[in-house]
Amino acid sequence: MLFISLNFIPWFPYFEKMHQADIFVVMVHCQFTKNGFVNRALINDKWWTNPVEHGLIPILEKKYVGGHSLTNLNLQWIRVIAETLGIDTDKIKLDFCTEAKGTERIIEICHRYGCDEYLTNPDATGKYLDEKALNKEGIKLIPFESKNKKHVFELFHEIGIEKTRNLLDE
Repeated sequence: MLFISLNFIPWFPYFEKMHQADIFVVMVHCQFTKNGFVNRALINDKWWTNPVEHGLIPILEKKYVGGHSLTNLNLQWIRVIAETLGIDTDKIKLDFCTEAKGTERIIEICHRYGCDEYLTNPDATGKYLDEKALNKEGIKLIPFESKNKKHVFELFHEIGIEKTRNLLDE
């Protein structure tokens, strides 16, 4: 199980997590945060930013300048790259509206999808996750550290698609 934001053209570790997860829940029912990775990506040390319309609204309702849905466009990028890497895109699910926040929200989503493990950044417990609360609900934290910190497009360019796919199974 994994939860992650709806990133714009995500980097390789995003897809490593997706590959390892049984269910990959994309968070769209949450507030858009400026200067995050929802509308920008760092590729070859250069920021690629797709400007968004202004306003404090949830990601699900956010639009890029020009009127395209941020959610639809980002999901298309994510699915195409996942398919290119040979990842089953049927595992991609969207979150749902809830009043729960933080760890309680993760617990609620895990219960909804029948998950008993949560794949996450190893230092998340020191920042925003309550591991005891998760364990009390029967959810085990699984630490994830990427072997490769590059953007997926950098890897495609440097070693090709097939070798990039092979990195998922190392």
